Amino acid sequence: MKQTMKLKVLSMLLFALIIEVSNAQSSDRLYFNQKPPGNIPEIFAPGIISTEEFEFSGTFSKDGTVYFFTRRPTYEGSQNRIFYSQLIDGKWSEPNLAPFAKDVFEFEPVMSPYEDKIFFYSERKENRNNQYDGDLWFTEKTPSAWSEPQYFLSPANKKWCMSVCPTNSRTLYFSSNYDGVRGIYKAECINGEYPDVKYLEGEINSSFYSHPYVAPDESYMIMDAQPSGRGKPELFISFKNDDDSWGKPINMGAEINATKTEFGASVSPDGKYLFFHRRVDGKGDIYWVDSQIIQLLKQKASIN
Repeated sequence: MKQTMKLKVLSMLLFALIIEVSNAQSSDRLYFNQKPPGNIPEIFAPGIISTEEFEFSGTFSKDGTVYFFTRRPTYEGSQNRIFYSQLIDGKWSEPNLAPFAKDVFEFEPVMSPYEDKIFFYSERKENRNNQYDGDLWFTEKTPSAWSEPQYFLSPANKKWCMSVCPTNSRTLYFSSNYDGVRGIYKAECINGEYPDVKYLEGEINSSFYSHPYVAPDESYMIMDAQPSGRGKPELFISFKNDDDSWGKPINMGAEINATKTEFGASVSPDGKYLFFHRRVDGKGDIYWVDSQIIQLLKQKASIN
């Protein structure tokens, strides 16, 4: 009896060890097998995602096995396209045009926290609605693929609008020039639709902030502004106050805003890493850094 019990215990320990090793190996393959960054931003996946071309605005699936991002040939060019790569049988596929993308001007894909939609900006002409004049589209997840993209039927999709960010509440935050006022707006989901648009009042729109990334729980927002002059974007962060107002945006510091070309921030679904675009010597890449910087800035905000 004791011998049988020992064998069962050993079998359970061995099984647990196999699972642990398997999970560790699977984890190692995430993020394109890159060594995780520390507190100093590093180029993300050089030669794979960040190449001699110009890359920005990426979004991971929740399990970290699919990555969508924007790429164009040069900094000066306007040939933005949406690319993707997928982890299949332990190997990342060569980045190619996303399955829902077209060979037209498209960029800034962002996946909803529920992974049921990807929103993006597109200048495709077919199937638009004359009631709106914006360029926001979305594709829906099906059991086997991503659906044919649909034009986003909402007042949010008017005039210049881009950088959509969905949250757990399905509220959308975005940059816009809605009603001729440039800034950050939100549209709340009501019965699956977005009938109203609201300009964010207070400090959050005290400057020309754009490209908002909002945490899924809406506890903080990262965006960019150009206080040093046009063409010199820097990243700022704002934390939600207890009364649901947004706090005064805080510059994310010299390590993050090292070249004043930083924009298009996002945080990985597991909350571990902050991603953003940076340009060095004319070469634009996606960078990543440990997200600990967010907590440090939150502590600084609470002290002030």
